[in-house]
Amino acid sequence: MKTTKTILAMRFKSLLVITAATLGLQLYGQQHPSLDNYLFTPVAISPAHAGMQDQHLTSIVDAQWVGLKGAPRTGMVSMDHLNLRGLGLNMSLITDQVGPAMTQQLALSAAYHLDVTQTGRLATGLRFTMGNTTVDLIDETYYDQIDPNIYNLQGPFRVNVDIGSTYYTDAFYAGASFKNVNRAELYESNYTAQVLQVFGGYNLDLTKKWTFRTSFLASTIANTPMDVNLHGFLEHKSAWGLGAHFSPNDEAGLLFKLRTSKDWRFFYQYNYPLTDLVYITRSSHVVGVSFDVVQRIESFTSPRLFL
Repeated sequence: MKTTKTILAMRFKSLLVITAATLGLQLYGQQHPSLDNYLFTPVAISPAHAGMQDQHLTSIVDAQWVGLKGAPRTGMVSMDHLNLRGLGLNMSLITDQVGPAMTQQLALSAAYHLDVTQTGRLATGLRFTMGNTTVDLIDETYYDQIDPNIYNLQGPFRVNVDIGSTYYTDAFYAGASFKNVNRAELYESNYTAQVLQVFGGYNLDLTKKWTFRTSFLASTIANTPMDVNLHGFLEHKSAWGLGAHFSPNDEAGLLFKLRTSKDWRFFYQYNYPLTDLVYITRSSHVVGVSFDVVQRIESFTSPRLFL
């Protein structure tokens, strides 16, 4: 017969694996809330995009599958900077909760943006992510209510490494990233999943006031189906915009962005599930704000490829 500690270890192991899989399917590969809002935080899909966030600081709250107990809840603060020599830096703080598992992480990204043609640059980046997962089992039911270990289980401290490269001009970008290169150990010979992502986008100036932005992101993880995200966004004079997001066999939604001043932007995203989750929940929401901490140097700026 299995002992209480053995059962606890198995449950803890399963929870960590589930958490890793859930977060791995999301944008950061255990570093970002979800795949579908990377247009607001481009460094989420690749460390090569460090410095390409249009404003210095972005904060996001992501509530997925509203109404479903234990659904993912994520909070993130991302700080971004690009200097005159083409060095991009980004620091992101992420808190992610999936059921009883709470993950807290610090991600440090650096990228060098090199002029390779008269109109194009090649950015190559590296990211280190440090964090751990705590599983709170206080709501679980056990026969042995005396064992204190069932209430709070500390996961191992882990470090993940991501790499990426992107070629971009004022009109388009294309690149790839590889996440969890080192496959950090989660629990008893279980490792973080490696994630390969390919992405691209194009900006089309319709008139002097209107711009249409389109992009795609394809992600693949070992032994899982490929996830594809498609976006279309119509923007008026960089002041406000409305767009749509579509991920086949996953979800569809709307995006909205409003620039209230030169330094402040607000954005919102709504997603509707296209899976059997529709019988449990009808919505996921992302709310965010971004702003400049200091006045941006105008002599060297990245093109506005993202939102």
